[in-house]
Amino acid sequence: MTSGDRLEPVHGARLRPVGAQARAAAVPVSAPAALARPDGATLRRMAIALVLAGVLYNAVLSFLNGHAMSVSYALVVVTEIAVLGVAALTLLRTGLRPTDNPALALLGFFLVDACLVSLASGALFVDMARNASIIAIFSMIGMRTEERTVRRIVAILAGLIFAFLLLESVSVQSYADLLAPGLYFEQTRGISRFELDEIGLFANAVGFADRFSILNIVGHRTSSLFLEQVSLANYATVLTTFLVCMWQGTSKKARVAYIFLIVFILVTNNSRTALAISLAAPLVYWAAPKLPRFINLALMPTVLVAAFIVAATSPPTKEDNLVGRLSLTVKTLKELDVTALLGGSATEAAKFADSGYTYLIYASSIIGLLVLWLFFSLVLAGERADQKRGSMMISLYLFLNLTVSGTSVFSIKTAALLWLLVGFLRLRSAPETAETTAEEPIELRPAPATPRPPAYQGLR
Repeated sequence: MTSGDRLEPVHGARLRPVGAQARAAAVPVSAPAALARPDGATLRRMAIALVLAGVLYNAVLSFLNGHAMSVSYALVVVTEIAVLGVAALTLLRTGLRPTDNPALALLGFFLVDACLVSLASGALFVDMARNASIIAIFSMIGMRTEERTVRRIVAILAGLIFAFLLLESVSVQSYADLLAPGLYFEQTRGISRFELDEIGLFANAVGFADRFSILNIVGHRTSSLFLEQVSLANYATVLTTFLVCMWQGTSKKARVAYIFLIVFILVTNNSRTALAISLAAPLVYWAAPKLPRFINLALMPTVLVAAFIVAATSPPTKEDNLVGRLSLTVKTLKELDVTALLGGSATEAAKFADSGYTYLIYASSIIGLLVLWLFFSLVLAGERADQKRGSMMISLYLFLNLTVSGTSVFSIKTAALLWLLVGFLRLRSAPETAETTAEEPIELRPAPATPRPPAYQGLR
């Protein structure tokens, strides 16, 4: 109860604070929907629950499949739709805001694009609409999430992923018996278990002699709660991005813990792309604030030009190494025809699981690729240092991964956390540090009586 509320019975409503009068006048009498909006505590709980559900539901279903029930691909799809549906309802209850427009525009484009490529291909194809919905929904949730909630989500996930990664590294058989990832992917994705693997791991996580490795600590590529190795590597990059953007305000203990987890993942997962981006992170932290805000527009063309140069100057190879992956992407891009460029061959997109740029063109046409390029490059094109760092890290992560992978960067297992972070950074108030606070003079004059801006505008 405010002081004005306590005085009102004696002195009347005229002593109600000006801000309270303005807020009362702004709420229409016939607005039950506004009164039903979730409060801050509910939003915090929903944000935590939704991100955890997006990241972990496959692990839960895999456990159930191995110990309690038979899980089908249809149940996996329904579960993901349920997570996105609850998230969308949460957004509708909070009310849409002008700051949601970029995410809504992306989603609207790919919904229309899905209709057009389906008509052109003669079959229903909604892969990119699904990918865009994950990006749009979780970025809008991030714009409604407080910093302490983002940090809590990151901490909870890091603890869970570390615990299962440690179990997998110490006793891989216990890990496989608990989660049964090989059986889960066989039943839900049709990916047969590796014939020589008697443990029960996901087939592609089993290492082989010529595969790139750092320390070769374990005999396979670790997966933790992600069940497969690619998403764990991508998670390491997302966690690195979080540290680069939010280093200020992160405690020393948390910094050490997160860096240790990232290194632990890198040396057991053996991802080339995650290693390269992690090594580049300190340079990004230092350089990004000094660069123009739109510099990320040059990253995708630069990555593609570099891929063509590597493919042209290296001996031809089909091996599963960096040159082989880049050469495959370049080869598939050169073979694109007009039908594929216009989205008329969308049903063939699945053939390009290791060539992301080609996959995107097949799945959404060349226009879809250009829209994603603009969105990824500009969604965090702000003036603040944390926004510039985040924008460059995210662009590196997406554009580099698309040279060697088609769909992994869109998986809800890592995209939920990534785009929550992006949405939060878009509207984050300027982070305060002990150093800046100590240097700021104390203002003793009363602040002018100006109307309070809407909460969704953030503090710019």
